[in-house]
Amino acid sequence: MNDEFNLAASTKILTYPMTIASLLHKNSPYQQEPKGPITLEGLKSLSALRYTLYPPHAKSAETDVVYRERPMRIFILGSRMESMLPGYVWKQFGYLFPGTRFQIHLVGPEAYFDRETKAFAPTNVPQGRPLVERVDDQISIFHHSQYFHELYDMGDLFPFDPYLDVFFLFHPGFQTADHIHWDKSLKGLLESKCPVFVSGYHNADMDKEIEWLNKHPLHEEMDIMMNKTDNLFACTKLELDDAHPTETFNLNNKLFGFRGKRYHAIKV
Repeated sequence: MNDEFNLAASTKILTYPMTIASLLHKNSPYQQEPKGPITLEGLKSLSALRYTLYPPHAKSAETDVVYRERPMRIFILGSRMESMLPGYVWKQFGYLFPGTRFQIHLVGPEAYFDRETKAFAPTNVPQGRPLVERVDDQISIFHHSQYFHELYDMGDLFPFDPYLDVFFLFHPGFQTADHIHWDKSLKGLLESKCPVFVSGYHNADMDKEIEWLNKHPLHEEMDIMMNKTDNLFACTKLELDDAHPTETFNLNNKLFGFRGKRYHAIKV
């Protein structure tokens, strides 16, 4: 990485695990309002996840680490580029969170990239069951070829736990041809009450994603966790827009977060 091109190329793959880790880590660079983009509701959800990552009773020495029975699940919906990443890229979580086991759940028709044929393919496992790739004792990758709403309806992923589960939607394209399945998946995302983080290529792209959420009938069921902000771990490599070759963009350039609204108990 002794030149700008190689450095930029490395950020193209590292932006995915590092974006996730930068939000979950106790030393996250994203502060609470008014100094930062994290809202009060966002702080509540991130505090719950960090309680799991840094439990009060944790051992101080890494050699004495005792993993929890239930791993932390990171769901990446509409995965494509993420499906092509080799397992060692996801080991960044092992370095940053040595005391936690992780399950990386890649969800969508392009959730599995066959390295022999160099093409996206179905997982060829019994209906509803994921293809599991074990990176090491700490990290496993689950490839689900179905859309999230299909998995949600089957119930195999239940129960969802805001202390152990988090969702990431990298460049989802809510208003593209895929909007039908996003419309169906949003209900399950909100019902899970787990944090959902969305990334965009640039300001205009992120504004379109937020506009779709704001106009959705379920908008009243959302709590905003993170206002639109620059992603400090965005890819620095410039990409060309095929439809407009003179325009460039960066992967994961912007971030935004929401969650299903938690209603407070009212004494009658």
